Amino acid sequence: MEDEVIALIKSGMKLKCGHCGQGKLFRGYLKFHDNCPNCRQDLTVADTADGPAFFVGFFTMIVFAPIILVLVQSADTIFAKILAFIIGIVLCSLVCLILLPPVKAILLNLQINYDSGEGSTDK
Repeated sequence: MEDEVIALIKSGMKLKCGHCGQGKLFRGYLKFHDNCPNCRQDLTVADTADGPAFFVGFFTMIVFAPIILVLVQSADTIFAKILAFIIGIVLCSLVCLILLPPVKAILLNLQINYDSGEGSTDK
């Protein structure tokens, strides 16, 4: 079971289908194909919603907020403070944009594999 999860995560990091490990998941930056181009796995059965954005945003802010704060506080002039702040925000944004597709692919692969759906209160 643990090896299966690791394989799903690895295929997600490569932006590949978790079912076959070959087909590309995305047809655009964050748009999934309806079906895997290789194995025809239905990719519409799961919806990652805001999960990837939450995880990526939370992680990057935990890492970058202290770094940006230290850089801004250690700068001597107002120009250096503004420059440090802008550089920090740009780097944080780039990291978010780079991490979003793989995290979204990993969550989709895990959702499809474990047949997770929307939660309900019905018993």
